[in-house]
Amino acid sequence: MDISYVLLNPKGRIGPRDFLRGLILLTGAGLIIQVLTVGASVGAVVLQYPLLWGYFCVLAKRLHDAGQTAWFNVLFLFGFVVVSSILDAVLLPVLSPDMMPLMTQIQEAGLKDGFSGMLEAQQEHAIEIARGTALTRLASFLLTSAGLALVAGRLPSDPDANAHGPATGRPDAS
Repeated sequence: MDISYVLLNPKGRIGPRDFLRGLILLTGAGLIIQVLTVGASVGAVVLQYPLLWGYFCVLAKRLHDAGQTAWFNVLFLFGFVVVSSILDAVLLPVLSPDMMPLMTQIQEAGLKDGFSGMLEAQQEHAIEIARGTALTRLASFLLTSAGLALVAGRLPSDPDANAHGPATGRPDAS
């Protein structure tokens, strides 16, 4: 597996195994960045933005292998955000119950002062929120990434050459 081809180039095709390998590398990097965000600096979250390109490239090539357009990445991104947000909401009271009063306070600020009031309240407590919800966010991220791996990894490969390149071989070999 050529890592630069898999993670940095959106053109071409990759089979399920290389897709999963690339996704595991990106997920591992995302976990390291989340730990840095909690332990070192909340500002480390900006390191996640370059990972988006890697996710785009890996998923684009997997979609190409299935004979689909990379524009379906938008649907996967939307699904990732929605599922992750739902998991955050469901897991927060279970994994981070001490944060519930603060989150309620921020929601009340939003109701009272509008969206800008809610953002201001979040910014005031950014470090506390990052540290208090770390376990919830990590669990949500891992579960959502596993869902992405399951859905995209099971896309059927086009057995013949297509507009994006030659066939990747058997689904279990690549």
